[in-house]
Formats: sequence, structure tokens, C-alpha cells
Amino acid sequence: MNPITWRGRAWGAETRVGSGVRCGGLRLVVALLSVVALAFAASAAADAPEEFPVLDVFPDVNPCTGEAMTVTFVGTGFIHVHGDRVVVRSERTISTSDGFAGHGTDSFVDNGQIVKYRQADILTNTASGERFRALGLFVLDMSTGTARVERFELTCLGP
Repeated sequence: MNPITWRGRAWGAETRVGSGVRCGGLRLVVALLSVVALAFAASAAADAPEEFPVLDVFPDVNPCTGEAMTVTFVGTGFIHVHGDRVVVRSERTISTSDGFAGHGTDSFVDNGQIVKYRQADILTNTASGERFRALGLFVLDMSTGTARVERFELTCLGP
């Protein structure tokens, strides 16, 4: 796949998108700042969304076992620009080093007044029957630079 250039940045097969934010929110802040930086560059035409590949590998802690795991996201992102507004969404499959697999989505919206990021992932270990959910919501007031909402949770749903 050829890289997509949007607002002066190339998005391609080598691009890592940190949409897999979990505990602490640091990965989210990095991901949001990356996308917000794009939002302040020159505007692109409001055409159909452009696709870009999503690949992210990061360490985390399994909420069902308390053990360290490596999480891998593979999917597709879609970026759509409406004047100075930006909408990004992604769909992904997820696997972990300890045998969980599942799917998830996220969205990022910047309308010039607020920046909102939302994610939802669900994973299952078919051997043990355990499941866990990852939910996240972040809302930033652009006029003050204040985070109005910052909630991220990993929840073990049991077998």
C-alpha cells in the first residue's frame, strides 16, 4: 500500500497509530497530540475518507490474570477532513501474547472547539473462556486546554 499524505504527514504501512490506549493515558496523549498536530496544519478537501494501515504493539497488564502481556493491533484507519474539522476512526483485530483475541474500534473528532477520543475493545481467551473489555473516553476543551473527561478502564468480564 502506498503511503497517504495528509496535511504534510505520510501515513503508510510503517505508520504506528497509538490507538491502543490503556492504563495511565500516556499512549493516548501521544496519539492525540500527533493527530491534533495534523489538525492544525493546512486543510485538505472534504473528500471520502482516506484509508491507512494501523499497526501497534505495546505492553499492558491483563485485567483477568494481573500478568504482563503484549498487545498487538492490526487494522485500518479512516481519516476524513471537513474544512478545519477532522474525523478519524479505526477498526482492528487484537491479539495478546497470553492467548486473548478480539476486535475493537475507536474514533477521534476535532471540531476546533473540542477534541474527543473514544475506544471500545473486547477480547476472549477461547481456552479459558475469560473475556475482558477495554473502554476509553477523552474529551479536551481546546479553548482552555483542559481535559474535561479522561476515563480508561480494562475490565475482566470473567468466563
